[in-house]
Amino acid sequence: MTLLATAKAAKDADPASAQLFEIISTIDAATREPAGELAKPYVLAPLRPMVGDPAKVPPSRFRFTPEDLSKIWGWMARHLAKDMVETAKKCRQPEPDPIWFEFRRTAGKSLTDAIQAAERVPKDMTALLKRFGGGEAKGMLVDAASLLTFSEEISASMKTLPDKIPEFDPDLVEQIREMHEKLSEETPEAALWVLLLTIGRLEQPWQIFRVVAKIGNREDDLVVSKTDLAAVGDAILADTGFFAAKLKMPPQTLEEAKVSANLFDQFVAHSSGMTAEFGIRKAGRWGQVLFSLRAEASSNVEKILNKIPLALDSGLPEPRRGRSGRIIPAQLPSEANIDRAEGLLYFLNRCREHTNAAAIASSHKRVMDIVEKRMAEAGGMLVDLVASSEGQNRTTAQDGLEITARLLDAAGFEEQAGLLRRRGLAAAA
Repeated sequence: MTLLATAKAAKDADPASAQLFEIISTIDAATREPAGELAKPYVLAPLRPMVGDPAKVPPSRFRFTPEDLSKIWGWMARHLAKDMVETAKKCRQPEPDPIWFEFRRTAGKSLTDAIQAAERVPKDMTALLKRFGGGEAKGMLVDAASLLTFSEEISASMKTLPDKIPEFDPDLVEQIREMHEKLSEETPEAALWVLLLTIGRLEQPWQIFRVVAKIGNREDDLVVSKTDLAAVGDAILADTGFFAAKLKMPPQTLEEAKVSANLFDQFVAHSSGMTAEFGIRKAGRWGQVLFSLRAEASSNVEKILNKIPLALDSGLPEPRRGRSGRIIPAQLPSEANIDRAEGLLYFLNRCREHTNAAAIASSHKRVMDIVEKRMAEAGGMLVDLVASSEGQNRTTAQDGLEITARLLDAAGFEEQAGLLRRRGLAAAA
């Protein structure tokens, strides 16, 4: 392989190297194993960036499940493109070789023809949808056909872009605008896919609106949302909805709370990022969806916050004072109840920075005030119990004090937690 690479590098300048390259290439091709089962991933390679689990992957980065790809390949192997599949399996060329683009074009055309034929016969379309899992199957197959048919044009463009884009700088925006303009004249489908695939490479996906504004020559969605560029805005909106819907389930542990908090961060970033990058009119199509999603997310988060006082009832070891003024210790809560309270309090703390953006400021403050007051009172009484108890009673009070400090830490009251621990040690001295 090293000799082949050396000969290839020198073949244009040296006739002897060119001849050597020809000989080595012929030998290499003759001795290389046929693709065999690798033909499937080679042919379907253009679909890979959009393969995932819809429960875990935002919609802008998802079009196909692994099962979809297996079904598409099986359909082509048995019915649509049997000759192509058999030839591809016997092919000895590596995946980067241009011949694989030929196979992909054949695969794309076979899918397109099959979809169009089914559209003319209702019962065939019903069977097609059943084969691929329901009402959204047609769109999935159309996307697959498009990505395969125009894979060469899409690949050539995407190779010029970084795999990861931390910041969508003006030069890169202009590069993609020019790329889109050129492709639009020849293969409009490829032009749109370049934008959609770029979303998956952006660290901040909503920045795609920078190139949308350049292409549409507008800073708002009045016209753009009615063109083919609407697919780009729809993809970011779908991601925003994906994160909003994930906030429906209250976290039960600290680890779940960290996931929920990250989802909330993503929702706020997408929601705020869209409006910061582009003029999303409240009465427009995108605006109506976006403001509806904001209301949904705010409602979901408020419901989670409202569960926190109940979680303290079962997870915070709150002593109480009897009529005589004597402190009556509480039974230590179960670890599951402590975990749940800890997770919810962590989520409460992480929500702090988004209270205004998510329109939850009043609810957040109300719950935070309740939390701070109850934990301060519980901590004070537990310190008194440590000071006035002995033996097992003191040990139980110290355990309750540490649980309270742990919950204070989760809620972001680190100073109060540290002070409570020091007071507990002093009381036990």
